[in-house]
Parts: sequence; C-alpha cells; structure tokens
Amino acid sequence: MRTLFLLIPFIALFMTMNSLAQNEEPIYVVVDQMPEFPGGPNGLGNYIRSNQSYPTAALESKIEGFVLASFIVEKDGKVTKPTIVKGIGGGCDEEVLRLIGMMPIWKPGMKDGKPVRVKLNIPVEFKLG
Repeated sequence: MRTLFLLIPFIALFMTMNSLAQNEEPIYVVVDQMPEFPGGPNGLGNYIRSNQSYPTAALESKIEGFVLASFIVEKDGKVTKPTIVKGIGGGCDEEVLRLIGMMPIWKPGMKDGKPVRVKLNIPVEFKLG
C-alpha cells in the first residue's frame, strides 16, 4: 500500500507529460509552401554573410568547413529550437546557433492554406581567406 502512494505522483507526472506531447502541433519537413526568409534565399545568404563572425579559436586552429544546423519555423514565423546536426568545432557551432537565434521573423510554411510548424536545415560555411 505504501508503495502505491509513492508511485501515484510519478504516474500523475507521466500522464501530464504524455498529454502535453499529444497536444503539441506536428512539425513538418515538407509542406505546400516552405517557409521563407525575408528577401528569400539571397536575403538569407546576405544575413549570414553580414552577421557572421569567424571565431578566434577556429582562426587559430585553421578550422574550415560547413556547420549543418536545424531549427523550426513556427506558425508565426519565429525561429525556435536551433540545434547543430553536424559541427566542426572551434566555436563555429556556437556562432551558427548565435546567428539562428537572432534571425528575423520568417514567412511561415503553409499546408492546406494554413500556417504550420516546419523544420529546416541550413549549412553555414566557414572558409579562411
């Protein structure tokens, strides 16, 4: 009986977490109209080039390459949940997360005429010289 009383809080917590997961809206990777950065692909490229800083550790270690990052464009166009899919280190991964974190509002993705959450991946290049 005492064990049952100890389990009740854990069961209640699990049920709450489970119902929250069921209420969360789906995240798509392909939709009728994909999200768009202000100014389109050229605007995104200009944004990255004008705001990107080469980390000192990466410069000193001569690290070059692509960081692949993932994030979600929400129904209101805000960018959330940035993560690194493939990093190169030297502070470059953190720099990409910083760039994503300061992105302006996107035009949201659309499915069946309604805005939806869409997961995107972007490569960000770090090249010396």
